[in-house]
Amino acid sequence: MRDGLRELADGVWSGPTVPGPWINLVVVDDVVVDSGLRWSRRRLAGLLRGRDVAAHVVTHAHADHLGSTAWLCATLGARLEMGSRDADRFESGRIDTVTSRVGRVVARLAEPPRTPVDRRLREGDAVGSFRVLEVPGHSPGNIALWREADRTLVVGDAPVNLSRDPARPRWLHLPASLHHDAGEVRRSRRRLAELEPALVVPVHGHPVRDAGAWRRALTA
Repeated sequence: MRDGLRELADGVWSGPTVPGPWINLVVVDDVVVDSGLRWSRRRLAGLLRGRDVAAHVVTHAHADHLGSTAWLCATLGARLEMGSRDADRFESGRIDTVTSRVGRVVARLAEPPRTPVDRRLREGDAVGSFRVLEVPGHSPGNIALWREADRTLVVGDAPVNLSRDPARPRWLHLPASLHHDAGEVRRSRRRLAELEPALVVPVHGHPVRDAGAWRRALTA
């Protein structure tokens, strides 16, 4: 463990930004993935103290994934990278891309400060030792990060593993009302299931090391 972050694979660390497994900070190589809520700055500062950060990648433009993004980029001098379909929404529009009315209200209340997006990510782009996968549905520009060499997958929103045992996950599924397009979610999750990752590093929940359980959760 370093600065409160736990190393899960070569060049991959994770640590909680709130009590429990609900919103994690993930670091891959010299890239910070997502930034939690806008009230997570103090925790982020502790987790990242002493680290060289070149870039900040956001998996999707929801308030619990980029709440502290403007602060993080300004403080660490990191360039901001985001899926191309979410970048315009973040810079100039609303980020309430859920179908639930209550969810949209909460998203507006928690909307973070804006900052320019330096790089719009597309399928196959390199992020450190990982490649970008476009997996829309939860938001229009939702992305995941995939490293073929050791079959490590980094995801923003997916079924949440509540178990601390990575080989015996216990799943919490998000309701369809919290997605932008449930049909796209199903197609994207079938794609992620087919990867059969050896390790899934999530922003929400605990890591998973059971490819069969991961596949079944995404295709149920």
